[in-house]
Amino acid sequence: MNFSSAFKYPFQNFAKVMSIVLALTIALSVFSAMVLNTYDWLPFLQALSGFGASESDLVTVAPVGGATIIGALGFLLTATVSGFWLSGYSIEVIRAVMREDEWMPGIDFGRNVKDGALLFVSSAAYWLLLILLIAVLAVAIGLIGRIEFLGMVGAIASIVIIVGSVFVMGWGYFVGMARFAAEGDYKASWQIWRNMRAAREHKGAGLTLLLYMIAFSIIYGIVRQIVDGLFGGLMGANLLAGITLSIIIYYIFNLMQHFSTQVLIAQYATEIGIRSDYYDPEKDKVDAF
Repeated sequence: MNFSSAFKYPFQNFAKVMSIVLALTIALSVFSAMVLNTYDWLPFLQALSGFGASESDLVTVAPVGGATIIGALGFLLTATVSGFWLSGYSIEVIRAVMREDEWMPGIDFGRNVKDGALLFVSSAAYWLLLILLIAVLAVAIGLIGRIEFLGMVGAIASIVIIVGSVFVMGWGYFVGMARFAAEGDYKASWQIWRNMRAAREHKGAGLTLLLYMIAFSIIYGIVRQIVDGLFGGLMGANLLAGITLSIIIYYIFNLMQHFSTQVLIAQYATEIGIRSDYYDPEKDKVDAF
């Protein structure tokens, strides 16, 4: 895995990243404006907090109108669909990096959303497996907990098992993503045991991936905090302008970090022997802008 190339990837594709940021910001800002400008929230907030209003004021607050409800639902729908889209588009990014393309792939919105939804369902399977493991261990500890020494040993062993399982399941999920990208079949992400076995057999590469991801989180997090501090005054000057600026800053740094991480996952996959032979030139168009 190459930390430097993963870090540079979103910068060399900055125009594409900013076009995504702009599209998401416009959509969320429009719905935010509908929520803020079609209803007077001050009496409601005062009544809810009890500041400057009596307890009975909550009953007399004006009902929320249709435009406000549409704005709130639109905001939630945009956030949800964009999350699915980003997950699905990440598959395309991993596929492009595995083909050694320097530019981010073109966007196929419908296909990306579908792939993202399928990937989300597969991730839920990993979470359910972890919850089941925790439940089984909790029952086992409860059964042997009557013996003080065994109960303590069981608790420590359970913590070790759970932490180790979280790592293996996380790496297994990344293996599933990479196989989805390489094979072009979402069913690869569902082969949980096979993906986890591959992850367990390559623990060294998995630890390197984890350390690099943590480093990216720290770097982008620090820079984002600095930018938030510089523009903090502007955020407080006008509520809607502040929300819009906050959305822009959020998406810029989170998307930059996200795409750097996808490059790492593609490199991790290549390192453990996953290759991308799946390529449809009509669906996998590379577009720098």
